[in-house]
Amino acid sequence: MDEEAMEAMRQIMRSQAAFAGMEVLTYCFLANHFHIFVRLDPKETEKLDDAGLLGRFRALYGATRCASLGLDADDLAVILKKNGESAEGIRRRLKARMGDVSVFMREVKTRFTLWYNQKHGTVGTFWAERFRSVIVEADTAAQRMVAAYIDLNPVRAGLVEDAGAYGFSGFGEACAGSSAARRGIARIEGKMAWASKWHERYRARLCSRMGPGTRPLRRDQRSAAGCETKEKAIPRARLAEESGFLSKIRAFSESWVVGSVAWVESFCAADGWLGFRMGRKPKPLVEDGGADFARIATVAKRH
Repeated sequence: MDEEAMEAMRQIMRSQAAFAGMEVLTYCFLANHFHIFVRLDPKETEKLDDAGLLGRFRALYGATRCASLGLDADDLAVILKKNGESAEGIRRRLKARMGDVSVFMREVKTRFTLWYNQKHGTVGTFWAERFRSVIVEADTAAQRMVAAYIDLNPVRAGLVEDAGAYGFSGFGEACAGSSAARRGIARIEGKMAWASKWHERYRARLCSRMGPGTRPLRRDQRSAAGCETKEKAIPRARLAEESGFLSKIRAFSESWVVGSVAWVESFCAADGWLGFRMGRKPKPLVEDGGADFARIATVAKRH
């Protein structure tokens, strides 16, 4: 993706999140991959009234028509107000697309593919593979750590030295003045509103994750320093102390869940598909590293 494509992706993500009832905490778009960190509560969709449903519809479609329903917002408002036989069916169809990460990602990726093909005169799929999702414990050190890891992607890639200078990430957009991005950073900090001190606290956390005085390394420097390449990865026990977030942390993209040990244990012990099929115990992210890392546990998807 070039910058024009990333901007299109951002607009699609924002409108789709508003429709789905999801709050984007932070995100990062790079040339060959992206991360989106969302907060959601499916119960909010269940309780959604007609006014809320119409508001979400407008957030996604604006004045255009929804092709699958053959309706625009004005048409939908009339149908909902009449509350006839078709109204309930339309409510069910719209709500089925809300509050679900899989549906959200499918629609984001599909809408971007349509935009890209129209823009460049191409056909077929754009994305190379399916997305991966990880459940993260809310309002905890795990949430703040995963968010920092995402916002540090462009620094880790050597694109910028300051995460706030990268325009296609949650923190970079917040630093540029976006109210939506600032709400996400405030939520990461456990606050409901943006304030300069939360901005500086978050920036300090990002700097500390890179290590004191650390500058982004070139690809050849990363190999020499022992940071992750295809051939060699930094030992997990050294991750927190020596490299900050310079190395890829697979637990943040390839686990089932990330959170406190007790919270992850509740997933492993719970009745249902996760606990039943996995039958595993939580594993600390780093057994002998920084205090923050030692408090975080995961359940890996792979054996």
